[in-house]
Amino acid sequence: MESFEVISNTRKIYSEMLKDIREAKSYIYLETYIYGKDKIGEAFRNALIKKVKEGVVVKVLIDAWGSRVDKDFFKKLINLGGEVQFFREIRYVFRILSKNHERNHRKLLIIDGEISYIGSVNIIDLNWRELVIKIKEDITPIFAKTFLKNWNESGKITKKRLNSIAHKGFEILRDVPSEISKLTNRRYIQLIKKAKKDVLIETPYFIPTRKIRKAFAGAIKRGVKIKIIIPKISDVDVINLVRNRYLGIVYQAGVDIYYYKKSNLHSKLLIIDDKYFLLGSSNLDYRSFIYQYEINLLGEDSKIVTELKRHFYETLRYSELFNYKKWKERSSFKKILELFLLVIRKYL
Repeated sequence: MESFEVISNTRKIYSEMLKDIREAKSYIYLETYIYGKDKIGEAFRNALIKKVKEGVVVKVLIDAWGSRVDKDFFKKLINLGGEVQFFREIRYVFRILSKNHERNHRKLLIIDGEISYIGSVNIIDLNWRELVIKIKEDITPIFAKTFLKNWNESGKITKKRLNSIAHKGFEILRDVPSEISKLTNRRYIQLIKKAKKDVLIETPYFIPTRKIRKAFAGAIKRGVKIKIIIPKISDVDVINLVRNRYLGIVYQAGVDIYYYKKSNLHSKLLIIDDKYFLLGSSNLDYRSFIYQYEINLLGEDSKIVTELKRHFYETLRYSELFNYKKWKERSSFKKILELFLLVIRKYL
């Protein structure tokens, strides 16, 4: 892939997105889990209003649970002809622990069939470390099709099918909730099993499945080095406690774990050797793999891998190694709480 850019700084991501929105000629499709009622949310809304006035088709798909805004926030945009949908609005109260638990966690921006953004960033004023790839290639119309499929399914509870789309050495992983066919989880395992030299991972929420932990162990036996970067303290307290159960276990198995200290780490990334990458909206945890609608890009482009490795080692510069001794000395109360939360994690 020749025309791409890897971006980690939220200010730059938003600046690039808004610049491309302002230059749109035909259509703008925006999909996000969180949309903030703040200066970033307002900047995007105002830019979209201007484009609707110019005759550009605008579709915005926001998760009803993750959103900080409602339709009143977009009233002017809607009145002018822009379309806004809230994915799976909380209408099925009696199914709150089943279908309402399945959220749209995807993050996409597609403009004119020419420019696409895929990655970890939501539309909200948070200065976190993110990871987005901006692409100007013929894969963009494929992303547009996936968005429109998401758009058409957004208010429905239907039989769901996994959808993997291959395109010139890349694979778009369009995950849907499933306790059986966990597509991104399967790709993670397949890629780790292919590793010959190193496995590099960034994830804000680290609750690895048993099969992934087994793949880690197998890779380490083959002499593969595994480095995982997670936030020192994530924005979700429950996840901080549940993940703690696994940290010492995978560390003892030979995995190097690092805490990112500079800000909250929200990027989602897997790199295998100098060959494969997987990035997008999925976290390395059960919620992403089982309950959420996700979208990820998998590929083996050497230029992209080089840039992503640069991003990873820049993240590592501001990280500290996990302290196993301190982990072992945590209180009995914490250990009991971790175990309890692990048992009820499906309902959190």
